[in-house]
Amino acid sequence: MNGPKEHMMILDMIAEGKITPAEAEELFRAMAEVGSDASVSPLPAVPQIPAVPPIPPVPPQNSVSPVNGQSFKDLVTALRDAGIDHITVSDLQELQTHRLTADYIREMRALGLEPDGLGEWIDLRSHDITPRYVRELRSLGITDLDVDELVELRNHDVSAKYISEIRELGIEELDVDELVELSNHDVSAKYITEMRAAGLKDFDVYELIALSNHDVSAKFITELRAQGLKDFDVDDLVALSNHDVSPQYIAELRKLGIKNFDVDDLVALGTHDVSPEFIGEMQELGFKKMDIDDLVELSNHNIEPDFLKALRDFGFVDLDIDQIVELGIHNVTARYLSEMKEAGLKDLDIEEFVELRIHNVTPRFVREIREMGFTDLEVDQLVEMNIHHVTPRFIRDMRKKFGDQLTLQQLIHIRRHGIDADMLEDLRSAGIHVSK
Repeated sequence: MNGPKEHMMILDMIAEGKITPAEAEELFRAMAEVGSDASVSPLPAVPQIPAVPPIPPVPPQNSVSPVNGQSFKDLVTALRDAGIDHITVSDLQELQTHRLTADYIREMRALGLEPDGLGEWIDLRSHDITPRYVRELRSLGITDLDVDELVELRNHDVSAKYISEIRELGIEELDVDELVELSNHDVSAKYITEMRAAGLKDFDVYELIALSNHDVSAKFITELRAQGLKDFDVDDLVALSNHDVSPQYIAELRKLGIKNFDVDDLVALGTHDVSPEFIGEMQELGFKKMDIDDLVELSNHNIEPDFLKALRDFGFVDLDIDQIVELGIHNVTARYLSEMKEAGLKDLDIEEFVELRIHNVTPRFVREIREMGFTDLEVDQLVEMNIHHVTPRFIRDMRKKFGDQLTLQQLIHIRRHGIDADMLEDLRSAGIHVSK
């Protein structure tokens, strides 16, 4: 007693008003619990009970579902006609929750829809896909959509009106995914019309989506053209907007005398955060003829106007962009230069300061070495001493052992090779006593 036949008998009882849907649920549960082989024990005798007052007549059972307002018998018939002859307790609950009616099923089937099972019918109903919505789509020639596609369109507010307006603009043959993407990114017929009016005419669906997604408006395009930019495509517009290159930014560049640029130049400036304020400060320091590449190079290596001012105060007034960038890359600051000068290194060029900084030759090292008598050292010698760890402490230790006559090359040799036969001979030839 738990097969499809018994299920349909219960549904018929609901349809005929003999039981309520709630009672049907209880019967379904009982059938599941008892099983087909359960035996029924005889009932005990009913004791004599006193007469009770007459009970008022019970109103006839309403055969119309209180939830969906439709004859349940009619619904059962419509479901059978749709090929659904078996439902469960949970199905009953879904029918009531989503108000699936016989009229709805028949209208949708008349429009050519044949959902696969009760689940798809409930999907259509729960996503508010009405016969009117389907008819409107069919009037546009859209006749081959399945339930999933209808649900997708409805979920993203793709109306027949929206599709019709898009088609009127010449954008046809769109599939469901394209329609959903356009609607999902707020690409309206008005937006497309405005873009065309701004002079942008050749674009596909995904270019429209990219433009809308990066907030490229018709106003933005018109203002770019007013600033002299004429030749740009969708990728250019997206790049400009994405890197905050606004028409106002371009206008400020022109006021600063920067007028010869293309889209790639503007994107490079925006990518590296080259602001009009930065350019103005650089120009005040005398850098008036910098091109786009120079500005990008300076900003890319975090060269600030204060850094250049400090270099000028130190005396470097004729530096080119490459020299400035090299100093910045190796962190040769004005303070480092000043301390090196105080330590006794005065007539060095940019490359020599960079060499010292690369090998971590500090002002303190230079000062201590000079205090030990090495006052005429070249940059290469200072670098070599630092590479081989010929430190002031090492020099003091060697002088305690061998005296103050040791030369720089001897100190480096000892540090690198120890006291070998050749070094021993050199030391004795120099009059330095070396005990065995």
